[in-house]
Amino acid sequence: MKFTADCGPCLMRRVLFQSRLAGNGLEFDAVKAAAGELAAGMDPSMDSVKVATRVHRAAYDAIRIDDPYLDLKVRADEAAAPIAAQLEAIVSASDDPLRAAVMGAVVGNIMDFGTGTAIDDPAMFPSVYDGMVEQGLGLDDTEELRKLIGDSPGVVYMFDNCGESVLDAVLIDVIRGMGKRVVGVVRGAPILNDVTVADAERSGLDGHLDRLLTTGKFFIGIDWDDVPPELSAEIGSCGLIIAKGMANYEATSGRDLPVPIVHILRTKCGPVAHSLGVPQNVNVVKVIRPQRIHP
Repeated sequence: MKFTADCGPCLMRRVLFQSRLAGNGLEFDAVKAAAGELAAGMDPSMDSVKVATRVHRAAYDAIRIDDPYLDLKVRADEAAAPIAAQLEAIVSASDDPLRAAVMGAVVGNIMDFGTGTAIDDPAMFPSVYDGMVEQGLGLDDTEELRKLIGDSPGVVYMFDNCGESVLDAVLIDVIRGMGKRVVGVVRGAPILNDVTVADAERSGLDGHLDRLLTTGKFFIGIDWDDVPPELSAEIGSCGLIIAKGMANYEATSGRDLPVPIVHILRTKCGPVAHSLGVPQNVNVVKVIRPQRIHP
C-alpha cells in the first residue's frame, strides 16, 4: 500500500504511545526524531510500511529501549490464554472446525495497542471478544481458503501481534490436523507489539509449528524486497501464505507474489478498509491469487 495522509497522524499517535511506555521521559525526543523521518519520507509514491519502519526506527533509537512493548506483549498473551482455551473447546465441538478457528483468529487482531482504533490494554480483550465474533466476517473467503489449504503441501503463517498469536495457534492446530506442514514467520527484531522469536518461545507458540523463521530484520510487516533465502524457499515449497494483520497486508498489497496469500485481519484503519473495499472495523478473510505466471 502507498502512503496516505491518514498514515501521518496514525504513526505519530503510535510513536507517542510507545515512547510513554518506556517511562524514561524521552517522549519529546522520540516524537521529534520520528517527525523528522516522517517529514522526509511522507510521499504518496512511498510504500507505507517503509516510511513507518523508518519512523519507528528513529523513535526506538531516541528512547534507547529495544522493546518498549514487552510488558504489554506478556500481558496480551496472558489475557488471550483463557480465550484460546474456550476457542479450542468450540473448535473441537464444531461441525466446521476451520471456520470456527478462523473466526477466533481474526478477532484476535484487535490486540493492536496504541493505534487509537483498537484496544490499548490487554485486560479489555475478554470483554470485547464475544461481540466481535458475533459480528461475523465482513469479507468472507473462508471456503476458498479451505480449498487452498487442501491443495497446498503446507502453509507459511505470518504472525502479527502478541496475544493474537495465542489464538492463531488454535487455527494452526486445525491446519496441521488437515495434514499440512506449517512454517511460522515472526518479526526479525522487536517492533511494536508484534511477535518475535523470544515471544514465540515464551508463549509456547513455537511448539505448534513445524518450523519457525523470521522476516530477518526490524520492519513493519515484511520487506518483500529483502526476504531471507530460507523463508523464500519455504514459501515456494509450501505454496500458500496466511498473513495476519494490517501490517502484513500493507506490506503485501499491490505486489504479485508467486503463491496465493490469504489475509486474515480486522480493518482498523480507513486506508486498509478502502483498499479491501469494505467498511472500517470489520473482520476480513481475503484471498489474493497470483496475477501472472511466475518462474
